[in-house]
Amino acid sequence: MFMLRRFFLLAGAAAVFLFTGCSNPIYRQGNLTQGTFEANVPENFSGIGKELARNSSIKGFSLSLDYTTSKEMKMRNVENAKLKESDYDPLISGSDGDYTIMSETKIKDFRYKRNRFPVSFAFTHLFKANENDFTWGYSIGLDPGLYARIAGGINKKHFEVGAYLDIEFVNFGDVDFDYYECTSHTKENGCLNTSEEKHFKEKNVRQSRLGGGFYISFYMHGFALSYAPFIYVPASLQAYDLEETNEHETTIYDGFHTRVDQPFILSQYIGISKWINEHWKLSLGSSLLSNMYLDDVYLTVNSSLGYWF
Repeated sequence: MFMLRRFFLLAGAAAVFLFTGCSNPIYRQGNLTQGTFEANVPENFSGIGKELARNSSIKGFSLSLDYTTSKEMKMRNVENAKLKESDYDPLISGSDGDYTIMSETKIKDFRYKRNRFPVSFAFTHLFKANENDFTWGYSIGLDPGLYARIAGGINKKHFEVGAYLDIEFVNFGDVDFDYYECTSHTKENGCLNTSEEKHFKEKNVRQSRLGGGFYISFYMHGFALSYAPFIYVPASLQAYDLEETNEHETTIYDGFHTRVDQPFILSQYIGISKWINEHWKLSLGSSLLSNMYLDDVYLTVNSSLGYWF
């Protein structure tokens, strides 16, 4: 136990050194001024749509066709988050006198692009336990980027219910931001002096989609009615390695983060499905997209055909 505690103390001290470099660290700030990010509508997951036999598994390939307008989802009241001392010093917490270095700032223009690829593909593998009705499984697909999903739930004679987690590994965005450094600060007043502000534009920055949801389906005679709400963040935290070149020198600003409180999206899927026979399943439904930063609700229509074995 003593050695383990000593290890964590040394690791924490090393982290502090790496983050600060000295007793008066320079706090680097990237305030997003404009941002447009891909907000791909995830492929709908609403369970299997029929009762599975205990101690069994089922695999399936599904091909989906989707329709959505290209209208962008412009958000209001999105902010760059405040920067606190604990963001640089991992040993500082709220109870240790953590304080704000830089305050929140409003973002002039923040929007999501609903440029869902019209065709998506998925492979799903589900299992059902031997002694109860618990089911679990995973999906891997293209939508249009590579994504993965894990799910678990209960599968009964006429209904199923469950939850799932989803991650899409790569999508893209375009950003404009102001970069500067806080050169002096106090606990009472935060940042007192900053370096000269620099303006950067980045195209096709990489990010990932993160989210989770649940599903419930009622079925009988091969027909199923499903509802699947899903909350996700299309653009996760961004890190940048910037290079500024002029006639005299090249300056590198490496490894700093923008600090945007990325707005989530609530996707609510409602659909019906029909098992044509033992192997083929046809689905039709729509997803309504909304969040607290929007005045409108956005619609996507979805149809899919799956082969299961």
